[in-house]
Amino acid sequence: MNATGTGRPRDPRIDTDVLAVTRAMLVETGWEHLSMRAIATRSGVSRASITRRWPSKAHLVLDAILGATPDLTPFEGTDREGWIRWVVTGSAELFSRPEVREATPGLLAAIRDHDDLRTALWRGFSGPSTQLFGGAESSTATAVLVLAAGAALFTSLVAVEDDTPELRAKILELLLPVAQSESESR
Repeated sequence: MNATGTGRPRDPRIDTDVLAVTRAMLVETGWEHLSMRAIATRSGVSRASITRRWPSKAHLVLDAILGATPDLTPFEGTDREGWIRWVVTGSAELFSRPEVREATPGLLAAIRDHDDLRTALWRGFSGPSTQLFGGAESSTATAVLVLAAGAALFTSLVAVEDDTPELRAKILELLLPVAQSESESR
């Protein structure tokens, strides 16, 4: 049953198909030429089915490239150094994906104009991951997350020529002392 208890239950296949089509079309056509109508046509579902699930193109694209909730399995059982390593590595991997590279410029404009989307994105992804950093000092975890993700975003869009394993290693070298200093201050 759906959330209200009436009507037909939602078909989860629609979500899977629409999200896959969205990722594929981002790579093929880019953000500017991506439309809910084109996604609906290619997915073989009605546009109404899509807009019931995602109120805007930005909501749909964010769900397609990030998922509804963050995948925190890489952080399980890791210490602070492992957490920092994964934030740097995971951010670089995320922003290097073709569909993410195509979506990012349009999404940045969309989240600038839609505070609800920006807030949900930041709280949904930063909150759970920074809690795994451990301890009461969440501002340090937030700062590391912002620095690592910001560096990955910047290199994927602007400093493309410098987006190398060597640069990521240097970023890690600069951020890893945070793990040691946080452990010493406890």
